[in-house]
Amino acid sequence: MCKLSHQTQINMNKFLVGLCFVLVTISTFAQEKISEGIVVYSLEWEVPPQAQAMASSLPSELNVYFKGDSSSMKIESQFFSSKSILNMAKEYERLLLDIPMAGKKYSVIFTPADQEKMLDVMPQMELKASTETKNILGYLAKKYEVSESKTGKNFTAWFTKDVSITGNPMSRFYEASYGFPLEFLSFQNGIPVRAVVKEIKKVNVPAGSFGADKDYEEISYSQLMQMSGR
Repeated sequence: MCKLSHQTQINMNKFLVGLCFVLVTISTFAQEKISEGIVVYSLEWEVPPQAQAMASSLPSELNVYFKGDSSSMKIESQFFSSKSILNMAKEYERLLLDIPMAGKKYSVIFTPADQEKMLDVMPQMELKASTETKNILGYLAKKYEVSESKTGKNFTAWFTKDVSITGNPMSRFYEASYGFPLEFLSFQNGIPVRAVVKEIKKVNVPAGSFGADKDYEEISYSQLMQMSGR
């Protein structure tokens, strides 16, 4: 058997140590992709003074279901419930409204033209990365300073690239290149809402999470706007 020289053994040991370091680094920074589950958010609504009567009826916590590229979110109050269904990859969006006091259920499937119109009321945000990081739910999160031009609001948001989850009705306003938002400001029906991820559950989502029964009346986006007085 050929015996390695002392210097060769030293070089070999350095190589093995370096290889182990690379493998550990790759393992440490490997992104976890979760294809199905539930994101649990805690919410703080910034309701305007003229709408304070409805503030107490808005949820302080909600579940967002996701599977593949689809996601859905249901907001319930004593006056109505709304369910947003979103598939950003297919540019598919649907809103389900249930208004018990009126005995009405409406469904709106947004066409590409409707989505183009909606861009006018979507928030316009500029993000600036900071050097600050922190651990949130076991994920490394990076801090961003955010300014929203339409409302003039300035706030902070925290994103992680340790986990990959499809965009949903809460996180849709942020590009996926920043990572998945864990603490951020969202906008629902024009109302700013501070959202914090409390838990990410890797579970099978309930059947029917991305659909609706036949009780819903199909209306157009224009009809919805007329009904809401816009």
